[in-house]
Amino acid sequence: MWHQKVIDLCEEYPHPAWGSGHARRVLTMSLEIAAREGLDADPDVLHAAAFLHDLGAFDAYSVADTDHAETSADIAQTFLRETDFDSNKIPLVLETIRGHMFYTAPGESNEARVFHDADVLDLLGAIGCARVLSIVGSGDWTPDLPAAINLLRRFSRELPGRLSTGTAMDLAPERVALMSTFLDALGEVD
Repeated sequence: MWHQKVIDLCEEYPHPAWGSGHARRVLTMSLEIAAREGLDADPDVLHAAAFLHDLGAFDAYSVADTDHAETSADIAQTFLRETDFDSNKIPLVLETIRGHMFYTAPGESNEARVFHDADVLDLLGAIGCARVLSIVGSGDWTPDLPAAINLLRRFSRELPGRLSTGTAMDLAPERVALMSTFLDALGEVD
């Protein structure tokens, strides 16, 4: 069954910030946002997108000078065609994956909108802090602790304005407040 195959593929690449825990949170939040907004969003599309949307960020799949969302969409298309996933739903999965990042506009579909907002919300709050701090020293985003703290402060200011659903906008302030409290308690780090 395709459900387990996408989970298994994601779990082949454990990662503290982009692994299967992130995928499960984004799936759950996507479904919650859709329900609270009264939006018809296909749970199969959200499930597939959740477990495939970040694969392009892993060394095994990453392509130089290509956004990981685009690479992940390419992987998803190939992978889903080789399973019993409904081929008519694949274009929605690809749209959802391509528009998931905080720096892009979500796609037009309900699935893409709720998924984008869920992924952005997972960069806010306590989980957002833990995710960013877990990758300190592992790349351009967070080459050191001061850079990670600056990134988190920027996220707390900018990401709420990139949300598109009322539900996500309602959830963001509490998460931002948690981030601010944590970062203020952390103080200046050299």
